[in-house]
Amino acid sequence: MSKQLKEETQDPSTSLPDQEAHRAADLPDLSARLQSRQRMIRRRKITGREVTVLTLASIAMAMLLIAGVVFSQRPAPATSSTEGTGANAAPSVAVPPHQTYNAHAPAALQGSTVNVTLTVKEVLISIAPDIAYHAWTFNGTVPGPVIRVRQGQTVHFTLVNDGNMPHSIDFHAAQTPWNVNYQEVAAGKSFSFDWKANYPGVFMYHCGAPVVIYHMANGMYGAIIVDPAQGWTPAQEYVLVQSEFYTNRLSYGSYSVDANKLNTGIPDYVVFNGYVNQYKTDPLTARAGQRIRIFIVNAGPTEFSAFHVIGAIFSNTYADGNPANHMVGNQTVTVPPGGGMVVELTMPQAGLYPFVTHSFADVGKGALGVIKVTP
Repeated sequence: MSKQLKEETQDPSTSLPDQEAHRAADLPDLSARLQSRQRMIRRRKITGREVTVLTLASIAMAMLLIAGVVFSQRPAPATSSTEGTGANAAPSVAVPPHQTYNAHAPAALQGSTVNVTLTVKEVLISIAPDIAYHAWTFNGTVPGPVIRVRQGQTVHFTLVNDGNMPHSIDFHAAQTPWNVNYQEVAAGKSFSFDWKANYPGVFMYHCGAPVVIYHMANGMYGAIIVDPAQGWTPAQEYVLVQSEFYTNRLSYGSYSVDANKLNTGIPDYVVFNGYVNQYKTDPLTARAGQRIRIFIVNAGPTEFSAFHVIGAIFSNTYADGNPANHMVGNQTVTVPPGGGMVVELTMPQAGLYPFVTHSFADVGKGALGVIKVTP
């Protein structure tokens, strides 16, 4: 036993000093292994963070894709009936159907005193294809109704204001104090006065409430005929009121007056009886050799009319429609804003005879019609 014990105690592998030496030798290797393990652990931590980042990024990308799909399915913006489709198109507006203004001159009212009533109505009207305009009107039309009386008659007039603002009347045929009878009539009110038709002719009537040019540009005008006491010779009679529209497109597709265009006198449309080229497709008619009489009023509010019938000569013209103001053989007549003219003509041959304002820039804006003459 002692020998074995001695041998074991003398075995280097079991001797304390040698074991400590081995342990000391193993320390660097252990340290290296620990450092490697720590690096691996750190690598694992870094890898975990990267996985987390990638996961979050993937989630964010998915959310963006989902949002893109959702927003791509939003309803398309509403489009306008007066504009093409597209992201900038305005909502639609119903354009009122156009009815051709009856250009036939009415018969004169009878009696020593005649009753005339005009009602103010602020309505949406059609002034050109696909153009709906917010108009201020007499009796719902532009121009207002043609009034016809006889020289010497007393006119008992009533203005009814069914509009939303004050309006008034101004008869160019009347002799009456402005501050008494051409006063503003409040919305929802009415006003009456009498005046006597002393002078024959064709005259303008219009709203005179301030600012006058806006009321006129928005459609508040019409024609009144005062026949001479002896009357006119028989003829095929028509009434044409020339006027201008200065338009501004509103966000929902309809139109109202444009102040800048109005004040600089640059109209978008120049028309006869309130609508672009309406007597081109629905012409005035007459027979070959028949006398035609046209009562013309230029309501303006700004431009002069140079009225002309292509292929014809005016056999008789009467400035402001007064028989005393007689001229013969005119080719073109000038009608100032607020003025009137009566022209007579006869076409010996059947055919089409266009009528225009010879200010040809305005022909392209709608001041064109046709007289159709049949055998």
